[in-house]
Amino acid sequence: MFPVLAAFPQRPLKLRPGRGVLGGWMMALLGVLLFGGFLVFMAIEIGPEIRDDFAVRDQARPAAFARVSQGRCSSRMFLFQSCDVTLDWRDKGGSHTRKLSYMFVEPHMGSWTASPMMDPQRPSLVTTDLGLDRLWNRVATAIGGVVFALAIMVGLFLTARQAQAKRSEVSALSGRVLQAVPVVFEGWGKGPSWRVRDERGAVFEWPVRKADKPYILD
Repeated sequence: MFPVLAAFPQRPLKLRPGRGVLGGWMMALLGVLLFGGFLVFMAIEIGPEIRDDFAVRDQARPAAFARVSQGRCSSRMFLFQSCDVTLDWRDKGGSHTRKLSYMFVEPHMGSWTASPMMDPQRPSLVTTDLGLDRLWNRVATAIGGVVFALAIMVGLFLTARQAQAKRSEVSALSGRVLQAVPVVFEGWGKGPSWRVRDERGAVFEWPVRKADKPYILD
């Protein structure tokens, strides 16, 4: 019925798995190191500082004996703000230093100001009005950052596993004698794919590259 199909060679098909599997796992490992480090930073630095600010915010008042000895803020896209502040003060117990890190989302251009604040009942938890005024903003930013980091890590691992499964499929097909089978080309699907129908009427969507062209028989 389709004599032209006899022109296609019938020999074992050798498929190369490519390098996508190793690259996928390397990207997943890099993502764990990068975003895992970010999660550790959130757990060690950002989380405890937010907890301490919640503990003192209701009774916080200006700390005249403390000063901001060092401060630096950076802005990304004039929206994502990160600040590092160093506070110094002296009391009956001697000299003290506390370093704080803030992350929050707020449209802003220019510099920031910060004044030391403290709760008389917790004199060791000296903080700043910059952090207290944006406490809930910092909470939302921290949660969003954690969710984003976890989503990226999970996505990289899923991509690597899919590449591994594809490699196994390619290895299973390699060496088999494959025969050309006619199908009805029904058009293009979503993304770079073709919609085809076999002789039993089943419709499939084949992923292809944008440069691939169907071999059409009238």
